[in-house]
Amino acid sequence: MSPRLFAVAADTEEVLRLLLGAHLDRIRAGRALPSLARYCREAAAGTAGVHRIAFAVDSYDELRTQLEAACAGEVGRVPSHVTARRPGLVFVFAGQGAQWYGMGRELLAQEPVFREALLRCDRLIGEFAGFSAVEQLKLPAGKARLDELDVLQPTMVSLQIALTALWRSWGVTPDAVVGHSMGEIAAAHTAGGLTLRDALKVACRRSALLRRISGKGALATTELSPAEAQAVAEASGGGISVAGENSPRSTVLAGDSDSLAALVGKLEAKDVYCRVIKGTVASHSRYVEELREDLHEALRTVVPAPTRLPMYSTVTAEPVRDAGLGAAYWMRNLREPVRFAAAVEHLSDAGHEVFLEVSAHPVLLSPMRQTLEHGERQGWLLPSGRRRAELRSMLTSLGTLYACGREPNWAALFREEGPDALTPYQAAVLEAARRPRPVPVAARL
Repeated sequence: MSPRLFAVAADTEEVLRLLLGAHLDRIRAGRALPSLARYCREAAAGTAGVHRIAFAVDSYDELRTQLEAACAGEVGRVPSHVTARRPGLVFVFAGQGAQWYGMGRELLAQEPVFREALLRCDRLIGEFAGFSAVEQLKLPAGKARLDELDVLQPTMVSLQIALTALWRSWGVTPDAVVGHSMGEIAAAHTAGGLTLRDALKVACRRSALLRRISGKGALATTELSPAEAQAVAEASGGGISVAGENSPRSTVLAGDSDSLAALVGKLEAKDVYCRVIKGTVASHSRYVEELREDLHEALRTVVPAPTRLPMYSTVTAEPVRDAGLGAAYWMRNLREPVRFAAAVEHLSDAGHEVFLEVSAHPVLLSPMRQTLEHGERQGWLLPSGRRRAELRSMLTSLGTLYACGREPNWAALFREEGPDALTPYQAAVLEAARRPRPVPVAARL
């Protein structure tokens, strides 16, 4: 059975408790229950208020268990005052590292909006790169070419664009966007700075050129602070440079294989995490300089537009200005260090508190958490997908977004269920729960 989102709300905590208890009694009784999808649709559509709770469930048994925990106060909740002020939402587009064999298949099979968006991207990939991303996603691990950079990156960008389309169909739209390295392509399209055609052109042509520097350098992820990473780079005599600052205690270094291998050994002796990243090229370093002229020529027909919502650049850590996403920007995106931690800090300073990672599997939640905690900032960090639990992961995050004040498009979410009225029992429960409660005499004096 496909997972569903059960969500209810009320104007007061007391009424919410009554609603939850009424739903629990109904499910325990088990008489004439409709389909789980219909039950969840009617529960969500029939309530409103800032006291909210939601969770993804696969069956009535799981719904009963979740309701029992909620009635016992054992479920974590977003405070109602947070719901009321509806904190700013950021879509965070990951770079490489989120991929897994089998990604996208569940959503392709079950979500028409996702499928149609991916097919639109697929047609452009066929034009620019001569392969089908949809076909690659469906192939078994031994036959798929997702280990090839110029296949993987356009496919991942397409997945992110399709995930964004699905979120939007559910009524979830960002107040700002940010992208990590390759993730800036989908972020730029989402913000309105690139057309779909230009976004896929950048993804395909950029990744094709990167194949030329395969084997000329490598990347390593470390638990060094940005200052420590910079000190290592300065001491290397040019063999190592800082390629990215993901958080106050997570950085990426670029360099030749020998220098990085020596660094791994040195840091391991000090019990500091450092690992060479397999299957990548030394982007965000001097190794991409030889691609500068060819990349500019490959992207000279890209026509950027001013973004319609803030896109915080991880090249500058500031909002992109004007129509600043032309060919020159994408060279900077490829050559300069990824300033992800600084961008997250600036987004938080601007009042954004909810960060939704748009990727096939979360890889940036931990760096974002470290960044927010380091600055004693508040935030809710959510994934858009997890290995072998794509739809459930999205629904769980949608439940948290609902609790954070977002208003889902219930009709789109439960599209296969007709707009039938509530059952008489459910209507009576809702009416009783909404009716004003008597105020004790002492409270009126």
